[in-house]
Amino acid sequence: MALSDIFTNSAGASWRTGPRWSPAMMADPPTELAGRGVPEIHRLEDRVELLALATAALAELVMEKLGITEEELAARITEIDGRDGVVDGRRLKRPRPCTSCSAMVAADRDTCQFCGAAQPDVSPLDKI
Repeated sequence: MALSDIFTNSAGASWRTGPRWSPAMMADPPTELAGRGVPEIHRLEDRVELLALATAALAELVMEKLGITEEELAARITEIDGRDGVVDGRRLKRPRPCTSCSAMVAADRDTCQFCGAAQPDVSPLDKI
């Protein structure tokens, strides 16, 4: 299974095991949570755990293959964390002005929601 499949597979990926998860939880969109909030929380916890695992694997590969130290990696994480003005363990995505109409565009959008103009400064990581 490809790494991209792990994050997008909604048919029941092999890494999801245990009594908390069922394929039906992935088949339903994460809306209309009334009456099933606890299963939705478990599904989200599973996704967060998977992201933490993938992040750890990538960090180890970077350190192994490129010789980057854990201290350098930690310093970069702190630097990125502070780009929004606060070192708090979160990445705030601030809206930015549209290059065409100057309306404020959400950080995770690659086009303006008002005029449709492409926003060239969107990083793929901003969509996460």
